[in-house]
Amino acid sequence: MAWARMNELSALLLQDEYRTAGQLASQLGVSEKTVRLKLYELHDLLSHHGAEVESKARFGYRLKVVDQEQFDAYRRETEQENPIPDSGKERMEYLLAYLVTRNEYVKAEDLCEFMYISKTTLTNALRLVEATLKRYRLSIERRPNYGMRVEGDEFDIRRLMCDYFVKRDSLEEQKLGNQQQEILKLAEQVRTLMTRYNVYLSELSFENFVYYVYVAWKRMKFGNYLKLKKENLPEIGIKEQAFIHELLLSIQDEDEIRCTADEENYLLLYLAGKRMIGNVVENDSNFIIHEKTDKLALDMLKMASEEYHLDFYSNFEMRMTLNQHLVPFDVRMRFDIPLRNPMLSEIKEKYALAYQVAYVTCSVLRNHYQKEISEDEIGYFALIFELEMEKEKTKDRYDILVVCSTGKGTSRLLKYKYEREFGDYIKHIYVCDLIGLETFDVSKVDYIFTTVPISKEVSVPIVEVGVLMGIEDIQKVSDILQNGSSTNMIQRYYGPQRFLTGIHPDTRENILEYICKVIAAQEKVDPDFYEQVLEREACAQMDYGNLVAIPHPNRIASEESFAYVAVLNEPITWNRLPVQVVILTSIGRREDSERQKFYEATARFALSANAVAQLLAYPKYHMFARLLKR
Repeated sequence: MAWARMNELSALLLQDEYRTAGQLASQLGVSEKTVRLKLYELHDLLSHHGAEVESKARFGYRLKVVDQEQFDAYRRETEQENPIPDSGKERMEYLLAYLVTRNEYVKAEDLCEFMYISKTTLTNALRLVEATLKRYRLSIERRPNYGMRVEGDEFDIRRLMCDYFVKRDSLEEQKLGNQQQEILKLAEQVRTLMTRYNVYLSELSFENFVYYVYVAWKRMKFGNYLKLKKENLPEIGIKEQAFIHELLLSIQDEDEIRCTADEENYLLLYLAGKRMIGNVVENDSNFIIHEKTDKLALDMLKMASEEYHLDFYSNFEMRMTLNQHLVPFDVRMRFDIPLRNPMLSEIKEKYALAYQVAYVTCSVLRNHYQKEISEDEIGYFALIFELEMEKEKTKDRYDILVVCSTGKGTSRLLKYKYEREFGDYIKHIYVCDLIGLETFDVSKVDYIFTTVPISKEVSVPIVEVGVLMGIEDIQKVSDILQNGSSTNMIQRYYGPQRFLTGIHPDTRENILEYICKVIAAQEKVDPDFYEQVLEREACAQMDYGNLVAIPHPNRIASEESFAYVAVLNEPITWNRLPVQVVILTSIGRREDSERQKFYEATARFALSANAVAQLLAYPKYHMFARLLKR
């Protein structure tokens, strides 16, 4: 009995007013015939609970309560029953759970009757169900006179059940047992055996492993078994094998089910795929780095060095960290084992540059495995990059020039104050007066701090401070040395003349050609600058989502570092995603201490859908500059 719809039908019936079958059918979204049939059923049901459905020709139907106390008790009781949902999303998920947990064919008419919905409503719900199934490589098989059922690999069915239903406690509605209590009991079994066999899983991996074992147990209980291809299975340690074997024996004995060798091997495989960063310890005999894995790590580090000028390629510690992560990652990729990343949104927001580096370097993995890398996986790689980038930040020290025209004594005093107050941020301090500035090579410094106005145009930021370096001056200099001058950085890389609008959508190549022509007219770039940009586009995807693409030359092809922003009138398909904002960057030959800040600001903007939307709504340079400062 579809309790939710029966309750809805009884709620539509009034005690003091008749309603026709047509009115009720319109409100419920079903046919009049269905309403009449259900009204008869409702009458039989309510007659045992203090009420009845009264009908009157040409007037319709109304609810007649005979025993109010008995009827109220019945309503309270039925409100606690598991309802069949009525919203589109809930109905889709209920129908998905119903189909995926059954082996037999089911007819559309029976589904309509069971869920108390019209054929049209069922068709709409099935369309959503099929879209979800497709993401898991599953489909609905239809046979005339038999009905429909879910068709696909057993492993993919289990993936779907883990993702969609176990964490939402939805299998309980399909009468597969008391899910929450069963999972808690299973988790305790797993935890006990992990302690006994000294097997380690992180908290998140432990939860996911328990969920998978739970689904495997339920599927085996209903006669659904995996068939596993034996080739290319990862090497698993003896203690892990013993752990899985005893776990399956306990499940088998308790429910009298048959656990096959394939099921045991797959749990071992799943266990291997859930090992994550930090789970592999030194001298662990179970951790084996293959030559191909190390090559992938080196290729990723090489790309990070080439694309973002980050000195990772010779970083042995990071290479080993990547190798450790790539071992279980390889298992997950080859056998399509999903990995959730609950920190993904926070990683993209707080570690935008690290995420962008991970996204770009994962092109090595996309090419190797010939499949897309999920955002969840990219997020974990981003954490590895962020850790090293944070270490590099602590090494940042600046060369500065102090300009003063009040004599050598004052100059020495200022130099002493800078060393005392900002020694952690300063590598070398130069001191000169205005005359000395004429011949000073400013390319040697990152900032100029001056007590007098400077009219000479120089290529580094100038900051005016007081001769006596008061509290406000100290705070100003400290903020700049700690965080950099964002305004100067933006003007330096993204000048107003480098902001282009009103560009009509065309092919990717034509848009890049137009931008490169503007660049050639305004910047010192190599003659083959455009060809270098196309070459880079050919070997890596430079569209990041959020309607943003960030192309750049395949090698250093300009004297100075810069970035051009082109806002298109309409989005176009770039490589595989729609793009409306093109940020063409070029890192110059000259050394640049603010390069990482430039990358961070650009990545933060590109990964913010809200910031991109604001720019598209108001495509002006000052808006873009304000969004970059956030």
